[in-house]
Amino acid sequence: MRSLLVLGLTVLGFQFGCGAGEADPGMQSDLTSREDSLVRCIADYYITYYSDATYTTAVGSERCTCNRTPTRTGVQTDFAVENYYEECL
Repeated sequence: MRSLLVLGLTVLGFQFGCGAGEADPGMQSDLTSREDSLVRCIADYYITYYSDATYTTAVGSERCTCNRTPTRTGVQTDFAVENYYEECL
């Protein structure tokens, strides 16, 4: 009787240890319940993004104020001008 109990517990241990208790791998994770830490600005700056290398048409911007989350509008491109930059105290 004792050996049957030990065998049953061993099988049960292998099932849980080998992933028998895992969720369906085909299910996608629910990102609505995910909590990421917010990005905080460590500098005070303003960047303007332009559509091309002529720097004539602004298409986006990024504003960061010390210890707050950055505010972005429009599109970020490789053609950017940093209007001002000051480190937070």
